[in-house]
Amino acid sequence: MRKRLNDNFILSVVIVLDLTVTVLSLVLGCFMYRSNYLSVMNNRIYVEMTGLISNINYGLHFGKSIESYYGMEPLLKEAVDGTPDVNALYIVTDDNIAVFSDGGKDPDPDVLTLDENEYQKDGSTFYSAFELAGFARLVCCSDMSDALTVWRQYYLHLCIIAAVGFAVSAGIILIIWKSMKDHDRAYRIMLAVLILWIVAISSYVGAGAFKEYNKSIDGIYTAIDSAVSNDLATIRDMKIDDDMITGIDDYLAGYSDNINEIESISYNGGKLEYTPAVSYMRRVAVDYLLQTLLFLAFSIIILAEYQIFMSGIMTGEENDHV
Repeated sequence: MRKRLNDNFILSVVIVLDLTVTVLSLVLGCFMYRSNYLSVMNNRIYVEMTGLISNINYGLHFGKSIESYYGMEPLLKEAVDGTPDVNALYIVTDDNIAVFSDGGKDPDPDVLTLDENEYQKDGSTFYSAFELAGFARLVCCSDMSDALTVWRQYYLHLCIIAAVGFAVSAGIILIIWKSMKDHDRAYRIMLAVLILWIVAISSYVGAGAFKEYNKSIDGIYTAIDSAVSNDLATIRDMKIDDDMITGIDDYLAGYSDNINEIESISYNGGKLEYTPAVSYMRRVAVDYLLQTLLFLAFSIIILAEYQIFMSGIMTGEENDHV
């Protein structure tokens, strides 16, 4: 039955299907990596801005209005100058009005509508918003040029893996089809190879994205270490001994309470110790697994649709020869 079909047609359709699955896997991997990176970047900027947010919140906790905050613009400018990745800072009210800035250019109107803990990418610029005293937001404008270089390197890595995998799977399919005289059996083996490749590339993409996510958490720890060290150095420069420093647990809670991946942070023997948020990390792992399984299911559906398509063609050819 299948012998009546043009050999090149069957082979071409299977290889096109192989290419389609490979491209979809590549797109999924890039999307997952991008989503991870933006989330972690938002956390890192929050770490860098925690000192500023704490200072502003302290100045507002007596009931002072944000508009009457004295010395806000110099404070914002100092924060921008001390944070290499941050280009501009804005204080935005609940009415989406920028009442203060570091003195740079006016913000894009769309940026002013960002809710607390929201973020967005616009070209090589990253915008993130954090809560201030419950009635205002600190909007940060950051440069992503270095991050985009890292993205391109990772995307290139995925492209190479996908290209090599496609070449290998397509080569195996070609060899099977050309070397076996029984094309019915060859066809079934080709589909089996395709299914194995779908499982392999889906698993690699999902596991790779989760691995990159775990690596990025170490970057958050490093950023917190640096921020805390700088704050302690400032206090010590004021000739205050370590045993005179109080409230460090509440200070560290300012980081852990706003970073989902961290359950708590403690300061022991001059070193920070992190307790990961196991339940949240488990949910993230399950989310990656579900994304991988959903993509795998989607790929299998494409394969099933292809099989229905091929069955229809073969049935039509059989009827034509009756």
